Amino acid sequence: MADASDPIRPLVEALNAEAPLKLWSVLVTCLGDVSRDGVIEVSGVALSSFVERMGLQPQAMRVALHRLKRDGWVESRRLGRVGFHRLSDSALTQTRAVAGRIYGPGAGPAPWHLAGMPPDAPDGLSLLPDTLSATPISRRFALICGPLEDVPEDWLLTAPSGRGLPVWVQDVVVEAGCEAEFKALERTLAQIDKVPDTRLERFTLRVLVLHAWRRLILRSSPAAEAALGGARAEISCRARVHQLLDQLGSVEPDWDLPATEDAAS
Repeated sequence: MADASDPIRPLVEALNAEAPLKLWSVLVTCLGDVSRDGVIEVSGVALSSFVERMGLQPQAMRVALHRLKRDGWVESRRLGRVGFHRLSDSALTQTRAVAGRIYGPGAGPAPWHLAGMPPDAPDGLSLLPDTLSATPISRRFALICGPLEDVPEDWLLTAPSGRGLPVWVQDVVVEAGCEAEFKALERTLAQIDKVPDTRLERFTLRVLVLHAWRRLILRSSPAAEAALGGARAEISCRARVHQLLDQLGSVEPDWDLPATEDAAS
């Protein structure tokens, strides 16, 4: 049975129940968060303490770091017997490109349109630039939001009518907008009613809250969110996440904590 005074273990269990946590992705969240205002290295000692507090073994961290270095996401150096790790420049560019979606305010009311793709476009949505978000509702039609001038000229565009969306389209939009997942995450985070005292506890909790939010908000479709409007679950979930992050603070991983010598690499 989980300790009611420990907010970390229940959160790990809840996140694993929703979708198994991938440690390499959690480390990207961690290293990206500490490098928001500059390139910050994190020691293997600090990462090992963080990973162990999550309930994982140091070997899992070594495997995750090996994958991230192999894929060009992490760069490492050694100082004596201690390793230091940071996101690569290309990884920082990618994480900062989506920082507004993660850390920024929720989008206000945004216009959306129904787009029809030509029959000779084999994979029409792949042709759209990054400025546009699209939620497919059938093989040839999608809801889109973004600058209309970026929509290909041979696509059909119609504005939403006043009679509302059919139920089958609403179902597509609710799923693409991750309504159920945002509500579930908000319920999970509502159980965190006390900020831990130590820096390691606060940092671990901050990264887990942020990771849960990051993996969900980057999966949700902005076009679906635009169609859902101001009552969508993402808005209140974002408010709860940001409230928790403000309470936990931006904790630098510069603590001097005991860790096994083997885990410090």
